[in-house]
Amino acid sequence: MTNDMKIRAQQASELLKSRAFVDAVERVREAQVQTFLSSAKGDTEVREKAHAIILALSAIEYELVTAVTDMEMLNRKEEKQKGLAP
Repeated sequence: MTNDMKIRAQQASELLKSRAFVDAVERVREAQVQTFLSSAKGDTEVREKAHAIILALSAIEYELVTAVTDMEMLNRKEEKQKGLAP
């Protein structure tokens, strides 16, 4: 387990627990959903931009969750190898 991985996982965990971060992501996501839903029939560019932003938010969240999950899995594997886990 690398120190960089530990640091990245800790920082990701802190972000995911941060009320400010979670609220900001949710506000941006909701704004983009509303933009998408209220766009005019021919306003393809607006919908495409809103869609891209929503996908980007999801990708950021995925990266953060993956960093935490990878660390948890590595910790469990190491504990199991040491005979500490069932």
